[in-house]
Amino acid sequence: MEILIISLLVLMVFLAFGIGANDETMATLVGSRAIKFKYAIILGSVLVFVGVLFLSASVGKTIGANLLGSEVEYNFFMMFSVLISTTIWLIVASQTGAPISTTHSVVGSVFGISIIWSISEGKSFIVAVNWIKMGDVVLGWIISPILGFIGAYLFQLLVNKIIKRQQEGLVKLEKMEKIFMYLLIVAVSWTQISRGGNDSANALGIMYGLIESGDLSSDYSLMLTVITGLVLSLGLMIVGKNVIRNVGQNLIEMIPSDAFSIQISTSIVIFLATLLGLPVSGSHILIFAVVGAGRVKGERPDKKSFRKMVLSWIITFPVAAILSALCYVLFLAIF
Repeated sequence: MEILIISLLVLMVFLAFGIGANDETMATLVGSRAIKFKYAIILGSVLVFVGVLFLSASVGKTIGANLLGSEVEYNFFMMFSVLISTTIWLIVASQTGAPISTTHSVVGSVFGISIIWSISEGKSFIVAVNWIKMGDVVLGWIISPILGFIGAYLFQLLVNKIIKRQQEGLVKLEKMEKIFMYLLIVAVSWTQISRGGNDSANALGIMYGLIESGDLSSDYSLMLTVITGLVLSLGLMIVGKNVIRNVGQNLIEMIPSDAFSIQISTSIVIFLATLLGLPVSGSHILIFAVVGAGRVKGERPDKKSFRKMVLSWIITFPVAAILSALCYVLFLAIF
């Protein structure tokens, strides 16, 4: 049994790497050229670790709660299947530069194993899922990007009014953009910390689930949280730079004032969701915020880049479900 628990925790850490690999939070700093790319990566890695350390518990306990129905005994092989499928898909998607939702991947994986459970046990799929808990998660998926879009749209309108008042002098305008650059760095830092807490919960949920079931002592929680934070930061530095470059440089053209409108909206939505213990997709919130701010300026996102992102969002759920189902079928066949 101890070997199984250790194996789960090792896979949890691998998942943390995949989560960091798909974190595009620093993209607005890169896209607006507020700071150099390499410094954005370093700053993001430090801040995401802080978020994991101090803000991951609430959402982690939500994810750790059983998303499967009360009749389903959530066993180790189910956990293995969810971890393996989610990690594989995150790393594969990140290599292409496409920002996807870790939460969508995890929930898709849970659906995959619930389908196999219902077939193998000869029971209805309806009882295989905790629909109330699942509904809370899905509600967060729907509301948070909409709030990101609306917030960025309104902030961009406000920023435009402020900028127009400075148009009588180029020097004043440049000074204003410099102020927005500093504000942007603060907003991005706030977002990265919140994002670290929210996204890492998809991995740490395994730890909290094991603690809740009594299979793991809570004495290990701090050590495992620190390790998860470090590995997540490593994922951002090694692979996440591809996603950051793709979103920051290919979606729309940004100056610091534009990027601030996008980021402050994203910051507020993710921070509130994290405090409420609600797992959300930081990628979806940010991209919808980009579109919202761009709409005010009369700009549309680059079609090719946007189409690639939307496609990755659409296929994430079924791909994760198929991968986890295959993994679980393999475990059932072997054991």
